[in-house]
This record gives sequence, structure tokens and C-alpha cells, in this order.
Amino acid sequence: MNLQIRKDLAYRRIAGELFIVDSAKAEMHELNGPAALIWEGLAAGKTERSLISAITAEFEVDEKTACEDLEAFLKTMQKAGLVSSVQPR
Repeated sequence: MNLQIRKDLAYRRIAGELFIVDSAKAEMHELNGPAALIWEGLAAGKTERSLISAITAEFEVDEKTACEDLEAFLKTMQKAGLVSSVQPR
């Protein structure tokens, strides 16, 4: 997983919800619990393995489900243009 959050996005937790503001597109996105956990993990530079561990621990799902959820979320974020691929160094 070599993805990074677009640098021009703002995000913040408000009353337990995570909101992403894309001012370039005049859009706001609200993330649910698992999505917010993944987003904050990406922002912190966590690995795919540590994100999967966090999902399984926080939401009591098996590893296969966590992997599928992570992959689906990341694809959605890429399609929305909120994250982009980074070439490994």
C-alpha cells in the first residue's frame, strides 16, 4: 500500500465524526467509524498491516473482513481523488 492523502485537504473530528473538506472541489465528506480509523491511520503513516490490526481490534471483525473493508475504502478514496499512489523510493 503506497497511498498518501492529498496535501491540500483539511480534516477534523467534530463530535466524534470525521469530516474531510476538499475546498478545490467544494465538497465535504463524512466518514464513519471504520473509515475514520483508516483515514487517521493513513495520515499517521501507518502500514497496511497495522491498519488491519486496528480494524480487527476496534470493530471485532476477522482479518479477511478487515482486509476487504480496507481495500474497498481505499479504492473509494482513490476514485474520489482524496488519496493518490506514491512511488516507493
